[in-house]
Amino acid sequence: MRTTRRPRSALIASIALAALVLSAMAACAQYGGGSTSGVGASFSYGSDREGFRLEAGRDALVYGIGYFNDRDDDGTVYSVELGLRADQAMGDYGGVPFAIGGGYYRLDPDDAELDVSDEFSFWAGAGDFSYSNRGLFYQYRYIFGGPLSGSEGCVGWAF
Repeated sequence: MRTTRRPRSALIASIALAALVLSAMAACAQYGGGSTSGVGASFSYGSDREGFRLEAGRDALVYGIGYFNDRDDDGTVYSVELGLRADQAMGDYGGVPFAIGGGYYRLDPDDAELDVSDEFSFWAGAGDFSYSNRGLFYQYRYIFGGPLSGSEGCVGWAF
C-alpha cells in the first residue's frame, strides 16, 4: 500500500505558526513587565532525539517551540509547548522549581513512504523555568508520549 506525504503547505503553515509564536513570546517577555518574564534558548539531549528549544516564561506560564533531529534517522520533530510553573501556582512552596504542561509534536519522517504524524502529549519538568535570571540554566523534562517521549536534559542560556 502506498502512502502519500502531506503537501509542503503544511510545512509552510508550521513555519508561519512557529514565527507567530516566537513573536508573541518575545513580546510577552519584553513588554510583560515584572521580574518573572524572560526568554531562553536551550539544547536538549537524551533519549533518541536531541535538538533546540526557544522558550519564554511569564509569571506562572512557560511557552516554547522546538526543533529536534532523530539520532536513528527517523526524521525531524517540531514542537510547540505550553506549561504551568506549578511551583509559582503553589504559593509558598519553597522546594525544587517544576513545571507541567502539554505539547503538540509533529514528526516529519525522512522516509518518503511514511506519513507525517501529529500528536499531543503531556510533559513534566524540574529546574529553572523562569528565565528571569540572565545566564545558564538547566532543566530535566519527561515527555509522556509522542515522538519525543522519554526523558531529556536541557541546558540553556536565558537572555
